[in-house]
Amino acid sequence: MKIEGLPGPEDLAIDREEKILYVSSHERRIQNRLGKIFTIDLKNPSFPTELFVKYPPEFRPHGISLLKTKDTYRLYVISHPKFYEVHTIEIFERKGKEWLHVGTLTDPLLTSPNDLFVVSENEIFLSNDHGTGGVPRYLWDDLFGFKRAEISHYDGKNWSNLGNPLSFGNGILYTKDSRGNEFLYRSGYSDRSVFQFPIRREQGKPVLEEPKRIHIHSGPDNLELDSQGRIFVVGHGSTYRFLRHVINPNYYSPTQVFRISPDGNFQEVFATSGDLISAGSTAIPFEGRLYIAQVFNPYILNCKYTNSN
Repeated sequence: MKIEGLPGPEDLAIDREEKILYVSSHERRIQNRLGKIFTIDLKNPSFPTELFVKYPPEFRPHGISLLKTKDTYRLYVISHPKFYEVHTIEIFERKGKEWLHVGTLTDPLLTSPNDLFVVSENEIFLSNDHGTGGVPRYLWDDLFGFKRAEISHYDGKNWSNLGNPLSFGNGILYTKDSRGNEFLYRSGYSDRSVFQFPIRREQGKPVLEEPKRIHIHSGPDNLELDSQGRIFVVGHGSTYRFLRHVINPNYYSPTQVFRISPDGNFQEVFATSGDLISAGSTAIPFEGRLYIAQVFNPYILNCKYTNSN
């Protein structure tokens, strides 16, 4: 089943209590096209509804993260007001039934932000997919696989660099287990792996320890946590077919979905050559369904799924 009317629904965020799916939507194939945020009522997920809010200028959404606490209900959304040059995090807050744009974060350490995870108002982890330098340097790094895409961290006041550069960083996810151990997961597209970093705190500041590499043999994209503490990641099996799909929406690009256990074991739970969905980007299981988003084409795939061992 397709949930249609969503140009380039690249990233998702879920409110499991209210059964709402938030969608970052941007038509990337048309130059200078602006984007929007949509919501999907998972009690009746047949169609999306545009989030009624005043967007900031030149809003082109990418990664999205929901922060829900007792006092705060916010969406943090990466935006690219000027591709390859200007990058921001736009903050939207729900007050009652009304949504407001309440702030913008930007910093030179947002070199090419792809995804983010908001732990609190005073902590954000962000994954860059490239380093500094703009288009020529991006292409140079991609061609030779230079590792310059780093992790950035926000402490509520300042941004800092957590290092660990990759040649193409992608999704990022923070978790905390029942014993209080903290971990940061990051997708390395070119490495065809997900990296699990134990987090050590020094005076409250995170320090990433040596990562465990989970080699899924596919280019991983966004990372999502299910209700049982397992990670769902979408994989791009073929970079060549992905690049062909960028140009031609009818050219299939394979999509895989993997489920990763806290111990690092993983299994493929969904796969298509691209006929069902091409260039998938995010997957979220919820109440017997699996919702799969994609980078370009205008729909989310809603399929039956039993999330068991």
